[in-house]
Amino acid sequence: MNRSTNSTRRERCPNNNITMRTTSIIVGFLFARSLSFQLPVSLSRRLTLLEAAPPVLSLDRLTCSHDGGNTFQVNDVSYHLPRGAKVCLVGRNGAGKSTLLKILAEKTGGEKVSFSYSGQVTSLKTVRVAMVEQEPLMPSDITVADALLGILDKNTVNQQQDTSVYGTVRRYIQASTAAAEHPEAFAAVTADMDRQQGWAVLTKAEEVATRLRVRHLQEKPLSQLSGGERKRVALAAALVQEPDVLLLDEPTNFLSLAGVQWLEELLADPALTILMVTHDRVFLDQVCDRILELDQGKLYEYVGKYADYLTAKEERLARDDAAIQSAKAKYRVELDWMRRQPQARQTKSKTRIDAFYKLEKSTKPRPRDANLLLKRSVRRLGTEILSMKDVSLAFSEKVVLKNFSYDFLPGDRICLAGSNGVGKTTFVRIMTGQQKPDSGSVDVGETIVMGVYDQLGLTVDDPEQTVLEFVVERVQMADNSEGVSTDEARRLLRKFEFPRTRWSDRLSVLSGGEKRRLQLLSVLSQRPNFLVLDEPSVDCDLDTLQAMETYLQEEYKGVLVVVSHDRLFADKVTDHLFVFQGDGEVIDFEGKLSEYATTLLDMENETPTRVSEERKTNYKEDKVKRNEQRNAIRQSKKEMDNLEKSMDKLRSQIEKQQAEIDNGADQGWSALADMTEKLNKMQAELDEKELRWMELAEIVEEAEVAI
Repeated sequence: MNRSTNSTRRERCPNNNITMRTTSIIVGFLFARSLSFQLPVSLSRRLTLLEAAPPVLSLDRLTCSHDGGNTFQVNDVSYHLPRGAKVCLVGRNGAGKSTLLKILAEKTGGEKVSFSYSGQVTSLKTVRVAMVEQEPLMPSDITVADALLGILDKNTVNQQQDTSVYGTVRRYIQASTAAAEHPEAFAAVTADMDRQQGWAVLTKAEEVATRLRVRHLQEKPLSQLSGGERKRVALAAALVQEPDVLLLDEPTNFLSLAGVQWLEELLADPALTILMVTHDRVFLDQVCDRILELDQGKLYEYVGKYADYLTAKEERLARDDAAIQSAKAKYRVELDWMRRQPQARQTKSKTRIDAFYKLEKSTKPRPRDANLLLKRSVRRLGTEILSMKDVSLAFSEKVVLKNFSYDFLPGDRICLAGSNGVGKTTFVRIMTGQQKPDSGSVDVGETIVMGVYDQLGLTVDDPEQTVLEFVVERVQMADNSEGVSTDEARRLLRKFEFPRTRWSDRLSVLSGGEKRRLQLLSVLSQRPNFLVLDEPSVDCDLDTLQAMETYLQEEYKGVLVVVSHDRLFADKVTDHLFVFQGDGEVIDFEGKLSEYATTLLDMENETPTRVSEERKTNYKEDKVKRNEQRNAIRQSKKEMDNLEKSMDKLRSQIEKQQAEIDNGADQGWSALADMTEKLNKMQAELDEKELRWMELAEIVEEAEVAI
């Protein structure tokens, strides 16, 4: 086993030298005990049991490259997945995370992969493995009810020959609808349910379908589902099977907060082994006890939570940088040796020549951390931004929005929160002009440039277009020019961490995460001053997600509207919520998503009850007044912020003017009079602004108490 060590930490880099389980156990304990943080006692005990148990999956010298060896998704790696471990697989978009999961799934009875690889994957014979892909491919002619029971073959459905417990459950569901007409058939399948313990499977299927909000879809064929619904169905189907090992690729995508919370509780089962890819750092910390990083084809394991991983990774990269510098010094010596006169080359040691080329590779710098600080000119944000007045929209009997009014202000950073299907994405479509409301008005200011990051993903007209061609086209659109050089496009590609080897690749071969990153590049290259991000963290690697947070916090100065279930991301970039409660009702909440999360979870988990007509009527009558009050408060606070900036500027000018007067005694009476008059005007203006600020502060205080 390769091990990088220093005085404070030891860590594991599982590779081709791992051959003995004992070595893995020893190094795991060295790593956990030498961390600069203290592991909780319960976690330490759990890790002790995990390391002592035989692995459920083992990788031996696994290698895969999609481009013939220029870039490796995995490169000669070995790893043992302990029984009961909760492991999060992290890495940059395109690093090979999904590839690795697909290889593991294929080797344990899953679908065949379309690419080649070498190496071995072994598992215990009794271990059942289930995988949920990032974008599940499921037969379109199968209903959701059949998919939940793992019945994905139409022939099996038609022939009624599936003797498994899942087939029995399906026959019971069918027979129960005709029990009166065919009592003998119903009695027979009921006996089969007793014999095969089918009741537990039926109960599990109903619970999972309810929790993941797909129960109402059971009679629909998969072809009629949205991408989010198909993902939830695939996740539900995997959970119904109750596997020993779950391979999950972005399991929280398209789940509500209540769905994420329920999944956290389910995955906490000590008997369940998990290897998952996720962008949700709160979910990661709740579920996982270790992190496995895939970096340039190699695996690095870290025990602990996400913050512990960041600390350990920083130390590893510092050691890598030191090793690169040391290799460069040695490389210069070896390069001089290689460059000696040609006649001497015949006597050179072949071993030393091979070592030189290996050393040359080790001097290449590692990929930089993602950085989205674009440093392009920001479009001016005018006084008129976007105003929505009494906007209503309904689809048949479903009310999406009812008499909604709001005037967007400079500096607004709003998160749209609420359960799935209550209308958040439709609200975005109304804002951006993609959906006309039934009534009301949406007025957009003349200086507003919308940038919309759609949760449906990158829109591509020509899949055969190269990455560089696509970005050049987007930059030309942003600058309204066809003569833009490719230099700006190349700069953007470097900023968004697209290696040069990817620039000439077709868009059709990019990974899901790379397409998301290219989509973000496309949106930000337009230099919007009104940015709408609909589930931006979906399929986004953690490095890019952190870079996006930094950009939105430090550089972006326009209006921001975010739809996200990612609590940490939403907390970092927004400070104001529109909470969609259903039936067209929207609450304006001053605060962060984590502050409102408990209430949201209660709303999502609440069993629907009849609300008294009196309460409904009072709420409706008071809604307009409350919205007007909240808007007034926000406008007052914005005005107070602007006043504070103006007052600070005036005070600085008054100090300078007073200093001029004090030092201008020799300038004559007329000049002093002019300077004094100017000083008095500035002081009067300051007094007026201070008085207005105090008036606003009193208005805000009274209004907040009233609400």
